[in-house]
Amino acid sequence: MKFIKKFDHYLTAIFVITIIVIVATSFFTFKEIFARSTQKQQEAIMPLLSLITSEIIKPITVSQFMASDPFLQEYIQQDKIDSNIVFNYITSISNQFNTLSFIAMEKHQLLIDSKRKVTNLNAEDAEWYHRLKAINKTKFIDFGDAENPHLFFDVKMFNKQQEFIGFVGLAIDLDYFSTKFKEFKENFGFEVYFIDENDYITLSSSQLMKTTSHHRRDSLTNINELEWYQNYQRAKQSNSGSDSENNNDNSIFSFSNDDLIVSQIPLKELNWRVFIVAPPVTEQSAYWQLFLQKFIVFLIVSLVLYYIFNLCIRNFRTDLVKDSETDYLTKLPNRSFIHWRYSQLGKEFEHVSVIIADIDNFKVINDTYGHLFGDDVLKIIAKELGKKLRNIDLVGRWGGEEFIFLLPDTNALQAQEIVDRIRKSIEKIPFSPSSTSKKFNITVSFGVSDSSLANVALEDILIKADQALYNAKANGRNQVVVHFE
Repeated sequence: MKFIKKFDHYLTAIFVITIIVIVATSFFTFKEIFARSTQKQQEAIMPLLSLITSEIIKPITVSQFMASDPFLQEYIQQDKIDSNIVFNYITSISNQFNTLSFIAMEKHQLLIDSKRKVTNLNAEDAEWYHRLKAINKTKFIDFGDAENPHLFFDVKMFNKQQEFIGFVGLAIDLDYFSTKFKEFKENFGFEVYFIDENDYITLSSSQLMKTTSHHRRDSLTNINELEWYQNYQRAKQSNSGSDSENNNDNSIFSFSNDDLIVSQIPLKELNWRVFIVAPPVTEQSAYWQLFLQKFIVFLIVSLVLYYIFNLCIRNFRTDLVKDSETDYLTKLPNRSFIHWRYSQLGKEFEHVSVIIADIDNFKVINDTYGHLFGDDVLKIIAKELGKKLRNIDLVGRWGGEEFIFLLPDTNALQAQEIVDRIRKSIEKIPFSPSSTSKKFNITVSFGVSDSSLANVALEDILIKADQALYNAKANGRNQVVVHFE
């Protein structure tokens, strides 16, 4: 019973540890997953802001600087100009910022860019000039050059009298933007949308808008047509309790239908908005990498717990088997184990000697000195019986004050010699009950029989050994008698 209780404690401890590990692993895994997702979202915003600053805000700033340059303003208002001087000026800007630069002069009706292309402003491909000139704004972001689409940053130029004198600005190849967006999408896994003041998508990481005309009205997509934005609007309105939207908000929302995370960044310089749309957490590669890492850790922990569990089971089974096959008092194998061991001997050996040993006058000892002293006698004699035996030999308690020996590959005469040495060592042991100071000796009688192991039952050999033991008792006890056929 003590081993069963011990095993129950093992199982309880393992169960509790397993539950704690599972709960803790799950908690910290998902906590780290969502923390990593939020961190990844924040990490994505910083390089995007850097990209916006370097590729959009900076060109606008440089274009505004060029438009307010007194030298340029005065030079293009002269009656005669040297195109090389203008070209050198815009080329220095182009080389410095790695962009296409240009200037459109109202007085001379000429457009000169840093590629030495000169265009008459009355030509068909200068349609943008007259269109933007008519709009009551000073700075524009427009798309042009159908064959090689560019993003143009156009700023109106005015003289000291605030008279319109032309346009100046920079232009960035959309293929360059495509490369930058592709890198961003590969690094962070997010979609990016640039939205103008009219809610049209001007640029996105999923595709670059085709330019079949200068103002591209035939290819623009309104953001309100996108499902994720409609969900974003509903979530935002539900969060704010208002039907109006503040374009200057920098908001992050999660909504349940797609589990997308949407970040909005305002571009006040252009009255634009930038949206970062993160995929569901379970679709992000970082999630699966983290999940795989945690799963491996969890698997290792589970295997360790399984190993510990198996170890406990084996130990318990060993203890339980040992307990079930061991005599509780003497710690010798009991009758059940002796039968099992005999059944195995035939697989290893051909011959065996079986000896029955019985303590002489044990009932008198019990009646005279009590059962506790009798138990002590059994323990001492059991210990002595096991001495001087080989590893293949077995001694066990058969019942009461009787013991049994199984000596493989040993004939009766050899067995007689072995147990006679044991008999002599036992009769020399002084016993002293606690109830008296008197010391006395106790003797043991032995009956020996041998047999082939081929198809011979243990009971058949025991009958002969028991007959020899009876003769030892009848002949005066404290002796070894062999049964001969």
